Amino acid sequence: MAQTIGTTAKVLTCVGHSEPVELTTQLATSGEGEVWCTNWPGYVAKLYFNPSPDRIRKLEVMVANPPTDPNAAINHSSFAWPKAILQDASGRSLGFLMPEIAHSVGLFDVYNPQRRRAVLPGFNWLYLHVTAMNIASITQAIHAKGYVLGDIKPQNILVNNQALPSVIDTDSFQVRDPQTGQVFRCPVGSEGFTPPELLGRDLAQLDQTEGHDRFRLAVIIHLLLFGDQPYKGVWTGWGDSPDPNQLLSQGHWPYGATTLIQRGPLTIPLETVHPELKQCFLRCFNEGHRDASLRPTPGEWLQALKLAVADLKACHRVNCHYYSQSYGRCYWCDRKKNLGVDVFPKAALSREQWQARNQAAAATLFKPLTHAVTTASTYLGEQGAKLSWPRSQWTELTLPKLPSLTLPEQWIKYAVTTGIASTAILLVLLIGKVLMAQEDTESAVFGTLLFIGLIALWPRLVKPSD
Repeated sequence: MAQTIGTTAKVLTCVGHSEPVELTTQLATSGEGEVWCTNWPGYVAKLYFNPSPDRIRKLEVMVANPPTDPNAAINHSSFAWPKAILQDASGRSLGFLMPEIAHSVGLFDVYNPQRRRAVLPGFNWLYLHVTAMNIASITQAIHAKGYVLGDIKPQNILVNNQALPSVIDTDSFQVRDPQTGQVFRCPVGSEGFTPPELLGRDLAQLDQTEGHDRFRLAVIIHLLLFGDQPYKGVWTGWGDSPDPNQLLSQGHWPYGATTLIQRGPLTIPLETVHPELKQCFLRCFNEGHRDASLRPTPGEWLQALKLAVADLKACHRVNCHYYSQSYGRCYWCDRKKNLGVDVFPKAALSREQWQARNQAAAATLFKPLTHAVTTASTYLGEQGAKLSWPRSQWTELTLPKLPSLTLPEQWIKYAVTTGIASTAILLVLLIGKVLMAQEDTESAVFGTLLFIGLIALWPRLVKPSD
């Protein structure tokens, strides 16, 4: 019978550490135990109702052999790995201490367009690529230490607003004791993420391999980049469409050689991603459907995703649109035009983003003006003229008259007038080109107002000093 943990033991011993752990606030409860906040900053405690000796031994192996965190250099916890065993006053092991994963949302909130718009506005296709890349890197690090994740599913992956994921529920991993060889299995799986060769089998009775994780990783990456499961589409066979597990078991996905489902009208085409990523998906869900050894490894996914991220280009129409240059155009703009659906709608800019954008626009517009004024100043200075600039930005420029140069006054006026007129025409054309390139309303309005302001100030800038 489950008991309430912590009401009788609020202070626990942290094995291997002298400082005790105090339980403060209960965060969650489930059928197997509870999760508590602690007085250790950045750490929480997971306590089991009825921990078995095998479960505690499994935790001891994990505490002694943690994988290398690929994001440790930036102080991000990539997995809620057991740090230490927690015991009560009688020496009974109850659970473990692990890093707290704060300020993050579940993976479903990241790949689902409606949820993403609500909780992570501005989280675009670039962020989704980077999230997938980081998940591949984390999986690679876990495999390098000999662990198998087993039950990979969206509920077990949290992501922050910097596209940095963290894997939780790590105590469900498959763990091998390096001293005895005993395997502590992962007895559970999730529909849609279990590889076809394991469907219908008792996971508590078999040892899983990295090849099984490769299938699950591919499904996770597919969810991030395409927003849906790979084994989903319009059924073209006889009768009703089989259930999702049957489609997965038989390998029916839109890009299979003998598939009986087609891509739906709202499904994002496979061609939109980088060619290396496309090949990884084809290898996993076609050749690797039954042969786990043919599925891309986390390292291969990582390299393909790095190439894909480097190939992404920002759309000049919508600030949240990124597309693969290898695809050739912005798929998201095409999708919005053809289907009326935009999964990466334009995001409002923050104050800092507005300031940076305005500074960049001002620099673009001022650069040709500055060059033109400098050229005109040099010429007029050679004739002994003197320009007066606003003292807050410019200093007076006075050059001595060249004694050996004598030109008719009419020639000088003609040359100066022609130069200023030519410069003004070129400047108008250049600024017009900049404004036309800004197809979003805010940029066009800001640029137009700035242009009008420059024209209004022009007489004062070139006014000769008395």
